[in-house]
Amino acid sequence: MDHSFDGRFFVALLGLFVFGYATSADAQILQLQGAQPLPAVESDPRSEMEALYRRIEELERKVAEPHRLPLPPTPLPPTGLPPEPIQPESFEFLPCESGEEPTCFFSKCVGYDKGFYVRTCDKNYSLKVNGMIQFRHYADWRDTTTGDDFEQGFVVERAPLIFSGNVISPRLKYWYILQSSRVTGTSFLEEGKLIYTFENGIQFQAGRFRNPAFLREMDISYARQLAVERSYYNSVFATGVLQGITLSKQHDWLRWIAFLNDGRGSGSSARNKDFYQNNSDMAISLATDIKFFGEWAQYGDFTSWPDEDPALFLGMAMFYENPEMGDNDPANNLNHFISYATDLTYESHGFAAFGSLVARNSMAESQNINQYGALCQASYQVIPNHFEPFARYEYIWFDGFTDVGSPAKPVNDSNLNILTAGFNWYFHRQSCKFTIEAIHAFNEVPFSSPNVGLLADEAGESGQTVLSSQIQLFF
Repeated sequence: MDHSFDGRFFVALLGLFVFGYATSADAQILQLQGAQPLPAVESDPRSEMEALYRRIEELERKVAEPHRLPLPPTPLPPTGLPPEPIQPESFEFLPCESGEEPTCFFSKCVGYDKGFYVRTCDKNYSLKVNGMIQFRHYADWRDTTTGDDFEQGFVVERAPLIFSGNVISPRLKYWYILQSSRVTGTSFLEEGKLIYTFENGIQFQAGRFRNPAFLREMDISYARQLAVERSYYNSVFATGVLQGITLSKQHDWLRWIAFLNDGRGSGSSARNKDFYQNNSDMAISLATDIKFFGEWAQYGDFTSWPDEDPALFLGMAMFYENPEMGDNDPANNLNHFISYATDLTYESHGFAAFGSLVARNSMAESQNINQYGALCQASYQVIPNHFEPFARYEYIWFDGFTDVGSPAKPVNDSNLNILTAGFNWYFHRQSCKFTIEAIHAFNEVPFSSPNVGLLADEAGESGQTVLSSQIQLFF
């Protein structure tokens, strides 16, 4: 027997088997890659080259298509159990596909949401920047025996930059306002505070800021006032910007706040603010707000929008200041007084009403001054979201002096009645609005409040009228 023939036959048979297996495996690989297997052709070099070109083009097309980056492998937990399946939220942190910007990772870290913001992926660090401009015109008519009885002019009332956000954790926040003087243009820190919220909901604040525990007009931002400016009533009785610390907590129907501070006006830009330059030893504010119905968010301005349901709130507050005894300035011994205030707010589908009562009593031995005042205002959006007429009435009893404590000066007329009427035109709610109003003081105005537009009258003169307007842009 010719064994060489059997060997050649066996080798040929083995070669056909290997070739068939390789062809089958190649077809399976191409199918897994999404490419079409090469068609069976006769052994022709030209045909084989054309098939190879087609395969290369197919692979190039696949590579050119957009793909999401693969997810990193999920490590096994310490228990050795299989990893949890990847949730759909995990894809939020992958790069965008073409034409799918809403799923873009960067849109969650940089953008605009009631302010320009930037933040880290875990939201432990963030910065939001807001800006505002209030541009006004004032025209004031008053009776004078000397000097000019008419004053008018334009003024950039406010143009602050507001920075807020959180550091280390969403629980630890910061807030500060850089402002410039309406008179000199000098920049200064108007407010600056840090805020920490504990797990039980109690909030701690420290820094320089408006007193949130006395007079609601002062607590509400100047960007969300009803009229051009806060009232003259507020100029008389408010404690202003203070330096100190607060503790507060908000429940579903009640919230409370306690504020330990350096005394009224201790954070004012016009005052020296070092620890040894205070006009009092200490001061404290306490307040409680009750929500009968509605949402707490409605308590943040004096306007009722058409889409807001009825809301009713009651506020009660007190402020006590202890004098700076033995100070180099003996007048600081007089800064011993207590104030009380209460307010009621109602809002419903475009109608808003607000009323406030306040009393202030000097506790200094050489002073016997008991002052009080009242304010009420109402508004209604005749054209929803746009046209809002309003009216405000103020009454103040000075009891012979402009103030209590060291700033007190005698007045000729203890009565002061002020009436204000005007309207707001909202282009985009509080973000862009125009306000115009007329103010008339029926009695002698004892001291100037330029922000309001009222100037001090000459002794014995009364009947001052102010026409003021404002355009506000808040972004």
